[in-house]
Amino acid sequence: MSTLEISDLLFPAFNKGQLKTLPLSYGLEFFNEFGTQDYWSQLLPQFSINKRDISLHGPCVTVNLANPEDTQYLKQLKDTLLFGKEINAKFIVIHTNERWQGDRLDCQKLVIQRLQEIATFNHSINRPIMAVENVGLHQNNLFNEEEYLNLFNTIPHIQSIIDVGHAHVNNWDLSNVIKTLNSQIIAFHLHDNDGNYDQHYPINAGTINWPDLFKTINTYSPKAIKVLEYANGSFTDSTQLLKHIESIQELLTLK
Repeated sequence: MSTLEISDLLFPAFNKGQLKTLPLSYGLEFFNEFGTQDYWSQLLPQFSINKRDISLHGPCVTVNLANPEDTQYLKQLKDTLLFGKEINAKFIVIHTNERWQGDRLDCQKLVIQRLQEIATFNHSINRPIMAVENVGLHQNNLFNEEEYLNLFNTIPHIQSIIDVGHAHVNNWDLSNVIKTLNSQIIAFHLHDNDGNYDQHYPINAGTINWPDLFKTINTYSPKAIKVLEYANGSFTDSTQLLKHIESIQELLTLK
């Protein structure tokens, strides 16, 4: 059975204290952009990171691979990957882009070039897995479904993390995505929405067909890590979260 991870987005105001109380069977994903390496080096041991799976969400506010004026992307992502190796992270989440403007194909070429550059570096340090996420909503979706899938034929040494909420808003065929990438998917960001906005609701609070989705995930990507990337203060403490997980446990393992 795949690991279930909890994103530090989940509790209000990035309240990480509640994450410490979760059983060691749950992994954790941290947005390490919002703190210095010294901060994280001192903080993360409090979460028993040597006894549970850990992943890092790479910078997505201060890094934009689609912006030709972003000259700090490589240093920031190298630092994140090196830190991920240091703490034995299972994978590092990399966004293809944030907001973009100009010629779409030119922006795509720039992003692909930069992803190749980062992937080459990451391969040279032999850890951790570089997980490229599908991002961008509506007109900000730089790579459509087919173009996103092609990234994994074009760029060596990367894997996929599928954000099901983003895919739902962009009306992607998630069944096709999962069947096509299958074992190339290292993880899923799981959250719900109404199909129009990226709301990061808990499972079953929006319009995603979760039974069909989990049947597909567990058939074609059974080893992929499932990350609950809820936000907006859906749960105030770990007790509430654990009750929610218990209520969806059968759903999580559908085949």
